[in-house]
Amino acid sequence: MKVKKLSLSVICVSILILLIGCSGSSVYVSPGETTQMDDKFSDTDMKMMAESMYNSIINNLGSVGQKKVIALILVSNKTSEHIDTRSIADKLQIQLLKSGTLRFVDRSKIDEMTSQFDLAGSGIMDPNTVKSAGKVIGADYFLSGSLSSIEKRSRTKSLTYYRLSMHLIDTETNEIVWADEFEIKKKFSKGIMDW
Repeated sequence: MKVKKLSLSVICVSILILLIGCSGSSVYVSPGETTQMDDKFSDTDMKMMAESMYNSIINNLGSVGQKKVIALILVSNKTSEHIDTRSIADKLQIQLLKSGTLRFVDRSKIDEMTSQFDLAGSGIMDPNTVKSAGKVIGADYFLSGSLSSIEKRSRTKSLTYYRLSMHLIDTETNEIVWADEFEIKKKFSKGIMDW
């Protein structure tokens, strides 16, 4: 009888420990802390890509003279994942603005203003009610890029390769004056409990 009670106690304690170990938790972590949970795109990848492109632009465009104006066009997502490539572009733009070496025009606002003028010209809107947009700064360069990936998977392992390529194009000559790429390869192995 004592053995049964002892066995029952051990089983109950084991179940309690298992349940406590399985409970979730939530804590704040430093935004600078590396995020490595699997082989999917993460905030750490975004930061590394933006920082690499920033360093490349600053190091290669030091000789462009006075502060040039850039229109950030698009970083297209050619991966199979939903990745907010606008965040990569925003992070890069903020770093470049903080450096004080380049200026940016907001292409989305220019596009909005252009569509308003197009509406006025079409006769849908009263042309007398359309206000002037003021003086809009022209861009010296267009900055664009693309993010692509290649995925390899087996039952227990996966590997994902990401490549960000960016180009700076002279608006007058259409010449590519700068281009660079950043690559990341991430490997993930499933544990026994993940099968």
